[in-house]
Amino acid sequence: MKINQCILATALLCVHSLAIANVELTLPSSSELILINGKEADSNKALSLDNGENQIALRYIGRYQQQGSQTQFSSDVIVVTFSAADKQLKMDFPRIRSNSAADAFNRNPQITIKDSSGTIMAFKQGLLIKEGMQLGRDYEAEIRIYNSSHQVAGVSSLALAAPIILASPPIYTQAVKALPAEVTSDSNAKSDQINVGQMLDFWYEQAHEATKKAFKLKINAK
Repeated sequence: MKINQCILATALLCVHSLAIANVELTLPSSSELILINGKEADSNKALSLDNGENQIALRYIGRYQQQGSQTQFSSDVIVVTFSAADKQLKMDFPRIRSNSAADAFNRNPQITIKDSSGTIMAFKQGLLIKEGMQLGRDYEAEIRIYNSSHQVAGVSSLALAAPIILASPPIYTQAVKALPAEVTSDSNAKSDQINVGQMLDFWYEQAHEATKKAFKLKINAK
């Protein structure tokens, strides 16, 4: 009888281990999920993530009473990066009840992530800020740039691919006549301009249409 109970307990433990063989993350009801590991999210439900390092981007969406009227609050986009394995996690936001609390949250979002035992998990966080018009944002492009710029919550594996660098011409060992300083300087300047042109092309292709139009207007105005 005891042997059967041991076998049953072991089987149940194995089933439970298989059920959480990844990271389950429950988000606050007041959140709007935007990105999961660099890709746009299509759901705001509990997330099932691979073990290891994960990055999500989300914002606080709330409503509070201020001087007799309802105020809608939508925070800046918050980037959260954490590492975990085989855990059930829950993220919490503070309750916001005033304009000052909303401003304080935007400046320094106070977020907690706890596991199923109530232990607070370590994580890194930052903000995905875009100045100007917020409509039509390309969050996937923005997070790739964010992850490429050594930000606190950045993940290098989700960064932009490195720009293509042209291979240097082969170096020959035979003696060559030294070029005048003016020619060498001019050659270096042309090489620098080629690299600048490649970088401009690269960043222009990453921009959305509104940014491209603004860039063209600025160029034409000069």
